[in-house]
Amino acid sequence: MAEKTKKTGPITFLRQVQAEGSKVTWTSQGETITATIMVMVMSVLVSIFLFAGDFVISALVRVITGLGS
Repeated sequence: MAEKTKKTGPITFLRQVQAEGSKVTWTSQGETITATIMVMVMSVLVSIFLFAGDFVISALVRVITGLGS
């Protein structure tokens, strides 16, 4: 059977949350902007890669099957 844990009151909980929040190392605005731009660039590159792969595979299937001629 599971062990019962001691309940934490709301005041204690909020103090613990504040203590943990002060330990967090937050990124700077510049780092956040750079990371956002990199994610956007990588998303565009992956979408182009997937589009090209889909285009090539569909063209090969059309040639092999003779459909869409």
